[in-house]
Amino acid sequence: MSGGRSAEPGPEGRAVPFYCPYCGDEELTPEAEPVGAWKCQACRRVFTVRLAGLALTEEDEEP
Repeated sequence: MSGGRSAEPGPEGRAVPFYCPYCGDEELTPEAEPVGAWKCQACRRVFTVRLAGLALTEEDEEP
């Protein structure tokens, strides 16, 4: 694993992932396809990170 990465915006203006979700390595590079994808240099997997939504409770709602 390599260190010293900063949280610079990724291809879509979002923060980059710091670790591969499969092997935990930190050496990630942007991939052209699919849009917003990242390639792990250690395990060679290409993945995307996407927000599915918010899990709000009744306490989160405004009165």
